[in-house]
Amino acid sequence: MIDHSESSPLYKQLQDKILESIHNGSLKPGDKLPTELELSESNQVSRVTVRAALDSLTTEGYLIRIPGKGTFISKEKIKKNVAETIGFSDTCKLQNKVPGAKVITCVITDATASDQEHLNLKPGDKVINIERIRYADNVPISVEYSRFPSSYSYLLQEDLNNKSLYEILKSKYKISFGVSRKYIVMEYASFDVATYLNIEEGYPLLCIKSTVCSPDGQKIHRSKQLILGDRFELIV
Repeated sequence: MIDHSESSPLYKQLQDKILESIHNGSLKPGDKLPTELELSESNQVSRVTVRAALDSLTTEGYLIRIPGKGTFISKEKIKKNVAETIGFSDTCKLQNKVPGAKVITCVITDATASDQEHLNLKPGDKVINIERIRYADNVPISVEYSRFPSSYSYLLQEDLNNKSLYEILKSKYKISFGVSRKYIVMEYASFDVATYLNIEEGYPLLCIKSTVCSPDGQKIHRSKQLILGDRFELIV
């Protein structure tokens, strides 16, 4: 309970109380906290005190506050080193999570101006466009878009559901990966992406764009990943 006679600040006591509930399992990842008013009344402290405790825990990563929805216990984050060229499947396995994938589309299509620029293609060239929903422990957390030069058309014949695309390229086709340049921006979920990830349309997402090359500098593919920012911790 909050002890008003203690020298420790009231917000710190409330913060420690919530932390204890998280650590002992009383509050689990994804659980919604009571409102500020409810916490204020049940702990007999002001809403200013409650807000200070919640702000501190949010800054430390224990809570996530969603406007119009409430305050939730943060889910365990997947650590992704954006400086390395490592696939989603390997990232999950390194953290003892089961990776998954569901193909949305896998087709050959016309190269866009961006494809021509980033993949060294010419007008009229084709690309292999692969779009997949990515899962960690059966939870959808990312939508992945990959575009390859048409010389990778053999990927059209591959079953890419619940498979590592990078592992197929490395083990079956002996493709090696070198450096990649990445850009991280904010993007808002379209209706389709929101449906895939079970979120609301317009939900803010982290967007990681990259172009991956072979060790000798040949362009392999360009990609775009839309990920739930509250499920990832990016390492630079």
